Amino acid sequence: MLDLPRSAVLDLDGPVHLADYGGDPDAPLMLCLHGLGNSHVSWRGFAAQLTDEYRVLAVDMPGHGRSPRAGRSAGVPQNRVVLDRILGELDAGPVTLVGHSMGATLAMLQASERPESVAALALLAPPTPRGRAELVSPALAPRVALCTWPWLARQSLDRRLHKLGAEAFVKRGLELTCASADTVDSVTWQLTVELLETQAAGEDHHVAVVEAARSLGLLVARASEYRRAIEAIECPAVVVQGDADRLVSPQGLHRLTALQPQWLTGVLEGVGHSPHLEAPEVTARATRDLLHNALAAWADPPGPALDESVCA
Repeated sequence: MLDLPRSAVLDLDGPVHLADYGGDPDAPLMLCLHGLGNSHVSWRGFAAQLTDEYRVLAVDMPGHGRSPRAGRSAGVPQNRVVLDRILGELDAGPVTLVGHSMGATLAMLQASERPESVAALALLAPPTPRGRAELVSPALAPRVALCTWPWLARQSLDRRLHKLGAEAFVKRGLELTCASADTVDSVTWQLTVELLETQAAGEDHHVAVVEAARSLGLLVARASEYRRAIEAIECPAVVVQGDADRLVSPQGLHRLTALQPQWLTGVLEGVGHSPHLEAPEVTARATRDLLHNALAAWADPPGPALDESVCA
């Protein structure tokens, strides 16, 4: 039998699913925010490494995982409001937000707009404001172009899923985001396929994915607005990225730390755009260590700044 997390459902103008991966109920709360098209399942291995220090929850945003879209927008600004309402329902005081890709953007926007709700940020492969002359990565270009016509993008995803089947469809997605899809453990793979096969997020899952992708792309492209939000963040934060990430340019990491020089960074060798899926133990250890250092530096500002680290 699979060791599944406990589940809870909040009513926020429609169901929002929360997965409880465990930890002492009185421990600091860590809330994990998935990336585009992903779900709470992606945090399985990562969360298991951190429940000795945190109570770890993972949310499914509308149209993802076990949270149906239910007529709600899946755009990034709207999801930020949903995140704020989740934190209000949890009523746990300032929490540590861990976000992957789109989830990292949500975490940064929440810290910028509602600083009293966030104790610290851990950002895995965060999208960064695009430079003026920076081109979209070759791996993303076809998908960005397709999102110019949302109805066509939705039809394309529907046709691809129907043609390939759930297993091959999930594999294609992992091959895009991971340095090697073979590094993803079989249980996480199985659970991801089951969510897709059972349409746990509802029949309009692809509507939500395209809407969220288009919204995120516009935010990244409107670099000045995104930069202002990042510059406004005042809590400790750490950034973890794989050196084999094909979706987020290495230039982006330097651009992010130029906006927030005190943020600590870790680069994982041989890891792609999904560190928590590809190397959950290493990613969790790097995240924990960097958070400890960031919180210590925050409590003792005169201490020496830490340079970018490379994690084996």
